[in-house]
This record gives sequence, C-alpha cells and structure tokens, in this order.
Amino acid sequence: MKNYKSIVHDCLSSTDIEKNLKVKDAVVLERIARGGGATNWYYCNNVAAFNALKNELSPGSVVSFYFDERIEKCSYSKELNFKIEEIITRTGDCVVGLLKKDAINIDVDYVTSAKELSEFVSQLEPCYSFFYGQFPARDNDGSNAITITLPDEDGIVRAHPH
Repeated sequence: MKNYKSIVHDCLSSTDIEKNLKVKDAVVLERIARGGGATNWYYCNNVAAFNALKNELSPGSVVSFYFDERIEKCSYSKELNFKIEEIITRTGDCVVGLLKKDAINIDVDYVTSAKELSEFVSQLEPCYSFFYGQFPARDNDGSNAITITLPDEDGIVRAHPH
C-alpha cells in the first residue's frame, strides 16, 4: 500500500496545477476536514513550492488553488485600506495575510473593521508580501481555480464537513 504522501502527490499530479504554475502564481486555501472551519493558506509561485506544499496538506482537506488574483499579493500601502474597507462593507469581512519567512505559508486574519485592519498592519515591515481579498469560493474551472478533495490517510476520499 502507498504511503499518504505518495497518494497526495498522485492526486495533485492528476490536475493541471503544475501546468498553471509555470505561467501563474497561486494562492492556496486548505479547508481542514473536521476542523470546525479551520483553514491554512499558502503561496505557491513555482513547482518547487508546489512540491514543498504537498507535505503540508492534511488528510481529507479540500484544497483550492487560485490563479486569478482573487486574493491579491502586493506590498501593503495605506491606499489599500479603501479597497479592503470596501470588501468589508460588501461582504462583512476581508481576508488579509502576510507571507511567512518560509515563503509558502501565509499568516491570515479576517478583519471586519478599519480598526482591526489597523491592528493587523501595525506589525508590517515594508518587505512583507501582503495578501488581501474576499473569502473565495470552491471554484474549479481548471484555469482560474482548481479545487480538489484530498483522500484520508487510508487513500479513500470521503465527504467531510469543511
């Protein structure tokens, strides 16, 4: 029987993720199985990052790769506050995040007000890669987004509350 890492590799390799990564970066959202709404966020800008990411993913998770900048990556500036506050007004909150030193994991928060945004960005230094956007849906058009449900450790894909 294959080990779990091999199973994950096979599942992800059966998609166009690698092909898309050769021309576009991806923000990756992992919805944890049986996690009570827990998520992990990643940044994937090449095949090497994709291979490292495969070792981070949890069994049974629903993993979405977004290639269309629905979660934007940029350097933070105060001019972004207006865009972020606009998202908050429209949807109730906004995903904001900072790329960690490992260059794969994104430290994410969900801000619901200008005050919360101010608290989040108070820790920023100019060199940080900043991410923001509306919480994304589980799209799967093969080009702008690819979503896959990972199997559990025994290799079986099950429906879990995510």
